[in-house]
Amino acid sequence: MVNSRALLQPEALGMSSLNQALSVALDNRRPLLAELHTQGTDCYRLFHGSQEGASGLTIDRYGPQLLVQSFHASLDREALLAVHAQINTYLGVETLLVYNDRSQGNSRVDREDTVYKAEEAALADQVGHEWGLNYRVRGRHAGQDPLLFLDLRNTRGWVKQHSAGKSVLNLFAYTCGVGLSAAAGGASEVCNLDFAEGNLAVGRENGALNPQLPTMQFIQSDYFPAIRQLAGLPVAARRSQQL
Repeated sequence: MVNSRALLQPEALGMSSLNQALSVALDNRRPLLAELHTQGTDCYRLFHGSQEGASGLTIDRYGPQLLVQSFHASLDREALLAVHAQINTYLGVETLLVYNDRSQGNSRVDREDTVYKAEEAALADQVGHEWGLNYRVRGRHAGQDPLLFLDLRNTRGWVKQHSAGKSVLNLFAYTCGVGLSAAAGGASEVCNLDFAEGNLAVGRENGALNPQLPTMQFIQSDYFPAIRQLAGLPVAARRSQQL
């Protein structure tokens, strides 16, 4: 059965091929990746299609896993496997491929895997690294987005460098990467707050993956009532219930 959604062919990328576009992107990243590896980081973006010749296509490394995502049109299987082989050669690592086709409505992941079904090992829990810290990597989970937002790497690095002795409140914490960085930087106290218990559960996993760090706090709550209570202001809806 032919997938009714459009397939993203290399010749449709506005360059001679996806291979060529990816080669340029990887060459441009050589100095950056060398620096990141020295920092103890193996989670980073390898290809940002909207700026590098393939709109809607992103390719990210998360430790042992290679996460390819397409947001505008499906990538065909042949092109996908060629990308995987090219990146493995470039990195000198046999990465585990996960392809999330998100060209459906609302960028939802195609969980039927009409283009490519990941191997069981690729979908198993993995560990990636950033700034020397360990992070849970999970190519598929109940949500849609990766568990670590790569574009916040420098922010997490800044927090790690400037949190010594400070009390850190990590709002909208998601999976608590900022809180983890603060703890690693010597914060006296770290509190992670998010409305989704599932996000905080991953944050707890991240904490457990770094047993050398002090224990963090986790609060499941909406922002507005929580921040009022933390500020000592009354919150009628809570009826004296403490965070």
